[in-house]
Amino acid sequence: MSKEKSVTVSLRISDLAYKALQDESKKMNVSLNTLANQIFLAFATYDRYLIRFGMAKISIPTLRRIIGAGTDAEVAQAGRYAGKSLPNSFILNMRGKLTLDTVIEYLTIMGKYANMFDYSEASQGGRTTLTLAHDLGEKGSLFLENYVEGMFEQLGEEIKVHRYPDSITFEVSEASRLSD
Repeated sequence: MSKEKSVTVSLRISDLAYKALQDESKKMNVSLNTLANQIFLAFATYDRYLIRFGMAKISIPTLRRIIGAGTDAEVAQAGRYAGKSLPNSFILNMRGKLTLDTVIEYLTIMGKYANMFDYSEASQGGRTTLTLAHDLGEKGSLFLENYVEGMFEQLGEEIKVHRYPDSITFEVSEASRLSD
C-alpha cells in the first residue's frame, strides 16, 4: 500500500478510552498515534461497512463450530451463496464497481480486518497465486472455496481453487488484473 497523506487533528475522547488506548499501545509496542491511526483505518476500511450491511464479529472457534455443524453439501451451498451476495454489495458500496482488482481488494480487507483468514499473494510468471490461510478446519476450507468461487462467478471469471485442510489457494493472471 502506498504511503497516504496524513492530516493533523485534535480530538476529545473519554478518559476511559484514552487509558485503554495508552495501555494497548504499550502492549503492542507502538505509539498512541500509530494505534489510533490503525483503529481509524479499520473503521474507514471495514467496520463502517460491517455496520451498514448488518455483519457480525464472532470468534473463530464459534464460526468453526457453525460451519462444522453442516453437511459438506450444506457448507458448500452456504459458501457459494455468501460469496455471490454480500461481497458484491460491500464492493459496490466501497468502490462503485465490481472488477477483479476490487474483489481482490475485498479479500485483502477481509483478511486484515475480519480475521477470518490470513490473506497473502505471490506473483510469478504472469500469474498471481492468492492464499487464504485459516483456522476454520476442513469444512472452513470447503466454505471458503465456494465463497471465493461464488465471488468470481459474478465477474464471469472461472478460477481453479486448491483446497487444503487449513487454506485455499487460487491463481489469477496479471493480464486479467491489468485489463480492469
